[in-house]
Amino acid sequence: MMSEFDTERVHEEVRIERLDGLDGRGEGDERSGRVARLVMERGDRPLNVFRPPKLEAMAAAVEALADEVDCLVVYGEGEFSAGADLEFIREAPTEMRSVTIDTIAAASSRYIRAVREFPGPVISAVTGIAAGGGLGFMLASDLNYLHESATLDTAFARIGLTPDNAISFFLVKTVGPYKARELLFDPEPIDAAEAVDLGFANATYGGSAEEFLETVTDRARELAAGPTDVHAETKTLVDASYEGRLSQHLEQERTAIKRMSGTDTFDEGLAAFLDGREPEWD
Repeated sequence: MMSEFDTERVHEEVRIERLDGLDGRGEGDERSGRVARLVMERGDRPLNVFRPPKLEAMAAAVEALADEVDCLVVYGEGEFSAGADLEFIREAPTEMRSVTIDTIAAASSRYIRAVREFPGPVISAVTGIAAGGGLGFMLASDLNYLHESATLDTAFARIGLTPDNAISFFLVKTVGPYKARELLFDPEPIDAAEAVDLGFANATYGGSAEEFLETVTDRARELAAGPTDVHAETKTLVDASYEGRLSQHLEQERTAIKRMSGTDTFDEGLAAFLDGREPEWD
């Protein structure tokens, strides 16, 4: 049986789905429900790419839900997310590209901080592709479940940019500095099974997109029905291993990507990617 949710639209491409009147044990609760889903919608752009207003809406939603629910599922319809909207960046005047990218980076950082400060587990349910900044959003979550056909991609070097959205931070924590450098220097697609082997994800599931999302939602229900105060304290203890360093790293990434976005390297990488050709690096 599919879950019934109360839906609230917070942006034209973002909605919140609260488990309808249930507390994760199938019993009524005075709150809207202890499980919610934050759903990214593609709108009229492919691959669930994002612009600053979408990011701000996502961050604000996570911040608001922190006081309402005990477990949050983040899901992208069709595709999880391929990161920032590169067409939006190309449309900006060349002299404004660094400002445009800095605005995106600032909004992305707000979302990542909101996820890490959310007291309960945040679960990414990934179908399609999670690439670039979208992969960073996945890695920022507490648990990651992938559809068996999903693909991950660090992507940034392919367009002549340094990594953002805490990708380098979480990759080093997950696979160590040597493998992290390999994945970032020479981006190649990573399938779902390899992602589990590398430690990026907890498990893979099959079925239709709807069945997959329901399976992950069931996992969220199980967590919401558990000792939520323990989950909150455990999350804090795990994060204490890098307390303070994530915020510093996000600022370092933001500085680096703003600097690189004003270079000929990025101009060529962006043009080549959007034109469907191989870049010609100097």
